[in-house]
Amino acid sequence: MFSHLLVAAGLLAASFPALAQTAQPTGSANPAAPPSQLQAVITQQDDSQVRVYRLVGSKAVGADGQAIGKVDDLLLDRDQKMVAVIVSVGGFLGMGSKSVALPAARVDISQAYGDERVVKVDATKDELIAAPAFKTREIMKAEAEEQAARARAMQNMPSGAPGAPRPLPAGPAPSGGSSTQ
Repeated sequence: MFSHLLVAAGLLAASFPALAQTAQPTGSANPAAPPSQLQAVITQQDDSQVRVYRLVGSKAVGADGQAIGKVDDLLLDRDQKMVAVIVSVGGFLGMGSKSVALPAARVDISQAYGDERVVKVDATKDELIAAPAFKTREIMKAEAEEQAARARAMQNMPSGAPGAPRPLPAGPAPSGGSSTQ
């Protein structure tokens, strides 16, 4: 778990070109080499970099400084760039809340109040409460599996079983003539 946070912290730093310090090639490095070979390791955190563990769980506030929720997660793409900040909103004491993903352009992670890192979002609490919930791949997969299991159960259920759809009662036999309505 800790190693995942360290990897995510490195990815986050890479996702903010304006905030992250660019690796400088060493004298013996090949200038045509991929960026991963330009610097073997990073030995210290730059003042413009933030570690993921400081963001996850931090307070999310609106432009007016009012608390909106808390940061649950960060969403990165394959290019290691931050796509969204996932904020937990609503509920009471963690119960009944939902996650909403805000695009990275609507989030400012540079805001800090003392030692507490605060994420400033370009949204109101009401806007996020009204927004659709964010679904991870795992949630979508679980929902699809549950839906498929229900469909299989309905197909395998005998017609007389409790909860099974009942056939419609037979109506009067149609007469030989046509009817107009």
